[in-house]
Amino acid sequence: MQNNNQFGQELDFIYNVMVGILKELNPEVMELFLSLRQELLFEEKSQDKIKSILQEITISDKTLEVIKAFSLYNILLNIVEERHHLDKQAPLLAIKKAYDELIAEGFSKQDINKILGTMQFYPVFTAHPTESRRRTFLEAHHEISDDLCKIFELKDEEAKEHLKYRLRLLWQSHLVRSEKLEVLFELDNLLYIVESSILTSSQKVLDFIQNLLQKPLEISPIQLGSWIGGDRDGNPFVTNELMTRVMRTQHELIIKIYLQKIKRLERELSISTDFLPINQELERSLEEEKNELEETSLKLYGREPFRAKLHLMGKKLKNRLIAINSPTNIDFIYRHPKELLSDIDLLIRNLDSLGSKYLKEFRNLVLLGGFHLMRLDFREHRDMFLNAISEVFCLLGISDSDFGTFREEKKIEILNTALEKPKINLETIIDKVSKDTQNILEAFLRIDWAKKYISEEIIQSFIISMTTEASDMLCVLWFAKQSNLWKPSKDKTTPDKKIRAKIRITPLFETIDDLQRAKDIINILSQNKHYAHYLYDLKMTQEIMIGYSDSSKDGGIFTSNYSLYQAIFELMKLGEELEIGFVLFHGRGGSVSRGGGTLESALLASPPKSVLGMLKTTEQGEVISSKYLNPKSAEFNLSSTMGALLKKSTYDSFCSGELPNIKTSKNICHIDTLQWQIMREISQASYKAYRKLVYQTAGFMDYFKLATPINFIRQLNLGSRPSKRKDTSKVEDLRAIPWVFAWTQNRSIIPAWYGVGSGLESIANKEELQLCYQESEFFKTTLDNISQALLKVDITIAQRYNKFVTNQDSREHIWEMIKTEYDKTMRLILYVRQEKELLENDSKLRDSILLRKPYVTALNLLQIELIKKYNLSNYQDQKNRLMEQIHSTIVGIAQGMRNTG
Repeated sequence: MQNNNQFGQELDFIYNVMVGILKELNPEVMELFLSLRQELLFEEKSQDKIKSILQEITISDKTLEVIKAFSLYNILLNIVEERHHLDKQAPLLAIKKAYDELIAEGFSKQDINKILGTMQFYPVFTAHPTESRRRTFLEAHHEISDDLCKIFELKDEEAKEHLKYRLRLLWQSHLVRSEKLEVLFELDNLLYIVESSILTSSQKVLDFIQNLLQKPLEISPIQLGSWIGGDRDGNPFVTNELMTRVMRTQHELIIKIYLQKIKRLERELSISTDFLPINQELERSLEEEKNELEETSLKLYGREPFRAKLHLMGKKLKNRLIAINSPTNIDFIYRHPKELLSDIDLLIRNLDSLGSKYLKEFRNLVLLGGFHLMRLDFREHRDMFLNAISEVFCLLGISDSDFGTFREEKKIEILNTALEKPKINLETIIDKVSKDTQNILEAFLRIDWAKKYISEEIIQSFIISMTTEASDMLCVLWFAKQSNLWKPSKDKTTPDKKIRAKIRITPLFETIDDLQRAKDIINILSQNKHYAHYLYDLKMTQEIMIGYSDSSKDGGIFTSNYSLYQAIFELMKLGEELEIGFVLFHGRGGSVSRGGGTLESALLASPPKSVLGMLKTTEQGEVISSKYLNPKSAEFNLSSTMGALLKKSTYDSFCSGELPNIKTSKNICHIDTLQWQIMREISQASYKAYRKLVYQTAGFMDYFKLATPINFIRQLNLGSRPSKRKDTSKVEDLRAIPWVFAWTQNRSIIPAWYGVGSGLESIANKEELQLCYQESEFFKTTLDNISQALLKVDITIAQRYNKFVTNQDSREHIWEMIKTEYDKTMRLILYVRQEKELLENDSKLRDSILLRKPYVTALNLLQIELIKKYNLSNYQDQKNRLMEQIHSTIVGIAQGMRNTG
């Protein structure tokens, strides 16, 4: 499969170790596993033999163990493949490669350096329930990867024993969580990855960029974000108390990490003034602070100024941990990370390049982590803000309680009147409103507290889910003003150094209709007196979040991609007209149907002027562990993203489409009118076909519930969040993750391709499709991602699930629609990509997907048999046992497919 023969050696080795453990602990399970595996590996499969083996497995008492064997192999295959996906020699060189390519294309070093020194990658780690593995398996993943490295690269025999030990323990551990995953468990999982991998890897990227620029960084090129504890949209378990606890936990962790670094530096920097004189600046600093040194420390560090200063720095950090709980003022303390950075710089200035090496690394870590570790985004549904403001306005006599039912113009008129009035103290009304409204008011007050006592950076984005009107954002603006999160400047003509706007009010446009109206909503707000004032105080910057998941569920994969591209393109034009800088926040998931695929290719395929040095995007569930759990993998992925971000930002900044000396990638700097017309026609036809199946076909939701394991997925302990926003049977109210997860499990993966065949078929001149694919980076990337998803489809397996649908007419009609569209999509994708079989032009990726097929198929076949038994079962104990087995197949299939939702 791989160019490197070592991949095959490692895979064979770990497979043999696993089979050896099975043979030792449970030979019957080993025989069942090997017999089903062997039969599925044959090209000419004996269906009778497979059926016989499946029956033998499912009537035995070894069903769960056989499922675990296939699932564990999928996990091990992922570990080996991740190791060989990396550039082992230099995982950070993707940045330098992009840098050199830009110079070769004709860009000046000065211009590239300017972008490199100011650009930011902003991954936001979410609590979306798409990580199917327990923390036990995440930690084992990390250790097994290290063991393989030691075995095959360092020839370490002890590592073989440790790997066997780890695999044996995994074999004796449950694959599925028995308990509901709480928000704090989700935080614990994330902090494990952040502390063990992400911080170190990010710091290495910062160090590499600093060396490339040959000067200290002014900002961190990486900004870490999180939704865990802040995303309360439809999650009743995210309370104000929990949000505060998460913010305090992050603060405490990063301070403790800094204290560990200082303790090590204090041990190492035993430099005496007898051998290295210090400058007056450091002398003066020590003199001013010497009273804070204990008598013992004064004697010990009298001639060791670096140790003395580091000891004082540690004391200031410890005082931060005390001050957050203290009702009285603590004097000797760092109020802001800039003060800590200033002290680090003071020490660096007294040392040469080699002596200051680890201080410089510590400095970059502080740039990265601040006093907040990760910025927490606050997200809530528009209805919650609307209901709260309706109640408060009625209480204050500004409006009646039916404010939410008013037409948009009337809402804006009332909000303008309210924003004209002097601010009120929310504390004075908090006991006079309902519990839901109390929660909203208290959230604003808690955030104001956190910004004062933890860090100004602890929360920045205030995300409004399902934004549909300009008034949704004005509601939040009113609350922000009352809670001191927006203190309007008095004079727009005089620059104000104070931070007036402390939060970014961020609309989340999710449906196709909302995406199309995004430009109009922002335009209305820019003309509103109060919102325009807020934008001025925010340095004329507006963050906008665009949702890939719900737009895909709403209109199909191609229309979603096209609408997102079109909305972003039009927003960029509007931004230039209004002189507003837009920060786009991309709400991507791991699967293709939720905006997944290679982030680097998606970046380069995004609309002109849409990046300009900033990329903020969600990283979800299994994507977090696959990209960041292993430090080498984290370095590789961060470096690859930063390299692509540098390229795209350079093109966006300097490429107008008419630069004769610049030779860039295809269609990066302009949009071809003909191609745009072709894609619009594809989108319209694709949308029509998708909506006809999902929203207009009678009985489709009943079909979905029976033809996929959605009802079993809902009971799987993946995350703290419910699978539906509302308790209804509508597609609109089902969350995108379980929607995609369910179709992925039954191997039809409809959200990733349905409607594309009809869209491509609508273009009369098919040669234009091939030309568009060759010349448009956006079109190519979209079809390439769809091709990957199509190769994971197994229409034969999907047809087996189809038999669970009890209404024969509905079953046959819907299946015919699915099969016809699948055949059409396959035929036209192959034509456009000029292939005889999917991904033949990317054999490495093709082999990677096909390598997993027999193991995933085994789990699908077992799942189908177990669901049959569950449906026939008539007593609870048996149902519970079968439910556990089905859940294990779900986790195993997710590992083999390499994504859930």
